[in-house]
Amino acid sequence: MTMKHKVRIVFFLAGVVMLSTFFLWLLLSQYEQTSVVFLNVGQGDAILLSQGSYQVLIDGGRSGKDLLARLGRHVPFWDRKIEVVIATHPDADHIGGLSSLLRAYQVDQVFTTGAESETETWRLFRDGVVKSVGHEPTTLFRGGTIEFPAGGKLSVEYPLTPLPKAAADTNEGSIVARFVYGETSFLLTGDLPREETVLPDEAPVSVLKVAHHGSKYSTSASFLDRIKPEEAVLSVGKNSYGHPDPSVVERLQQRGTRIHRTDQEGDIRYRCLQDLQRCYFLP
Repeated sequence: MTMKHKVRIVFFLAGVVMLSTFFLWLLLSQYEQTSVVFLNVGQGDAILLSQGSYQVLIDGGRSGKDLLARLGRHVPFWDRKIEVVIATHPDADHIGGLSSLLRAYQVDQVFTTGAESETETWRLFRDGVVKSVGHEPTTLFRGGTIEFPAGGKLSVEYPLTPLPKAAADTNEGSIVARFVYGETSFLLTGDLPREETVLPDEAPVSVLKVAHHGSKYSTSASFLDRIKPEEAVLSVGKNSYGHPDPSVVERLQQRGTRIHRTDQEGDIRYRCLQDLQRCYFLP
């Protein structure tokens, strides 16, 4: 091999190393940023709040296969831990995928409202929590908070107290949480109906996760006039319930709220920039 060929090989290898280093830096820099992702899990809810290796998952959709596939797009393959899982209520389209998550990832904490269900889906979820975490889910209610390591806070607005195990209507007890990062706020409403009756003093919000996939029993005109969302996210898939109800979409449009839908756009992503202390929608 001539000296000329050796020099070419050295430059080639140096270029490969530099290019690999650049892409690794790019991947890690994106990974370390704070993000809020409304996962496209069909007719269900799953919301991932990430900050580097720290993750909070709110709900898990109906299908474990769908949930894990979507998580794989936003959680690096080497990160096999989800720090916090919150189940807003025990309906299958919110907890169905969580039993698979508990087998695939290490989970440190699991929170629920205290309400339970007699379904097989709930049993699998509860048993998965006990096996993974070592005890049954911890009850979460108003006043509970989760502080993110590099800024950002998730605060529980509802329910006001722990719910009885045999709650009559699990939707009415849905966990409502507000995530605030700098100047941006997200109101995450589960399947709560008639929000204005239990959240009469809710402050304005940047992004609203529309309750119950756009059910006609939620997102009233009076509630929208109070919280004044700039953007709204509809977590919805193919369904026979008429979700989202046209009246809900119309009320949002009348107020100039920018609407995003998982059934039309896939995963809905927001990235939060530390230097600007704001979160932005990623097209």
